[in-house]
Amino acid sequence: MRNNHWKLAVGIALLGLGSFTTYAQTTQPENAAPNGAPQGNWRRGGGPERELQNLTRVLSLTPEQQTGVKALLEQQSTQMRALREKPQSESGTSTTNETPEARQTQMAQIRDETDTKISALLNEDQKKTFADWVAKRKAGMARRQGPGGNPPEAPPTPQQ
Repeated sequence: MRNNHWKLAVGIALLGLGSFTTYAQTTQPENAAPNGAPQGNWRRGGGPERELQNLTRVLSLTPEQQTGVKALLEQQSTQMRALREKPQSESGTSTTNETPEARQTQMAQIRDETDTKISALLNEDQKKTFADWVAKRKAGMARRQGPGGNPPEAPPTPQQ
């Protein structure tokens, strides 16, 4: 009899654990979009809020500067999102025959325009620090993309 109670207890525990893991896999975070992608977050950067926090820390932005920079970063985020959400055909190009390289060029142009507008809000010392920060960001992007502006290729898998 005692053996049956033990088996029943283990069975209930496993059932509860299985239910919990199933529930955890099906729930989305509060900030998730219907398609499962996080809203308002850039892929690596964390969104305009995080970039504003970084710039505020690095540049010691005044509250007035923070307001202006926030508006510019949100505008940039909206423009970038619109570019990313353009429908793509199965061949990898958009329905307007836009290549991935053209999209990357447009995104770089948007970033450069935003950087210019942010720089206009800064004093001379902040402009120098911001220019260094932008140069480091661009170097990091270039390093991630690899030679020729393309993302680095995955190493070949060994044939068995």
